[in-house]
Amino acid sequence: MNNQTPPSAAPALDRGLSMIEYLLEINQPASLKKISDELSIPIASAFRLIKTLAARGYVDEISSNQQLYVPGSKLFQIVQRYQLNNPLQSMAQAPLKELAAATGQTAQLALFQNRTVLYIDQAIPVNPVSIVAPMHTPIPINITAAGKIICAQLSAEEQQDLLNHETLVQKTPYSISSISALLQNIKSARQKGYATDIEEYSRGIGCIAAAVLDGLNRCVGAIGITGHIDQYRKKEIFDGNVKAVLAAAERVSRSMGYSSQYPPVATV
Repeated sequence: MNNQTPPSAAPALDRGLSMIEYLLEINQPASLKKISDELSIPIASAFRLIKTLAARGYVDEISSNQQLYVPGSKLFQIVQRYQLNNPLQSMAQAPLKELAAATGQTAQLALFQNRTVLYIDQAIPVNPVSIVAPMHTPIPINITAAGKIICAQLSAEEQQDLLNHETLVQKTPYSISSISALLQNIKSARQKGYATDIEEYSRGIGCIAAAVLDGLNRCVGAIGITGHIDQYRKKEIFDGNVKAVLAAAERVSRSMGYSSQYPPVATV
């Protein structure tokens, strides 16, 4: 498996972006030395980069004495602008809220980005305990229902090419750990029109997801739900939730211009 990042044409920019991504990923303040050590950036270079990022608002310095840094407000402004300009996210907001209310589970909108799944929006039901998905955090495709149903829309050649460059992550004993088993799971998802994650990402949690398609019959994302595993063990509840997810995904697909049969006919 080859999962290496190709050499950057702009090393300084690459380092600066890596620093931003690192601060977002760890979700806690970090010192300049820690950032430098974790990313293998010389301390002098890290200092110049972090000061430039801070001056532009991409990171905030919260302690001048210890030089602790967190993601800056500029990032959240960019996210807000992206959300306003993203038709998929706009079209999905009402269906997500209705899906969460109908199933009593957290409803999510996911994209496929850089060979991983990224949740970009979610609606949380009014429950005593709601399971919240990690937002804007790359998640391996083999442990998410969204990742599997998005991959199910690819051709067999595209699936094989994608998986040939991936190392499958095993987070629980139920995570799919072989490419052959994952391909079979993806094939089954394509035939059914939806994919599941039954304690593959986290123990005690299940997910159902269906593809969102656009007017060119392209898969542009996935809509799904996440909830306690008990709701995935009871057939009547599970079947009802599958119908709700498919209906929500079809509704968003129609809003995006998709006009063919939904779920799409399996061809792989």
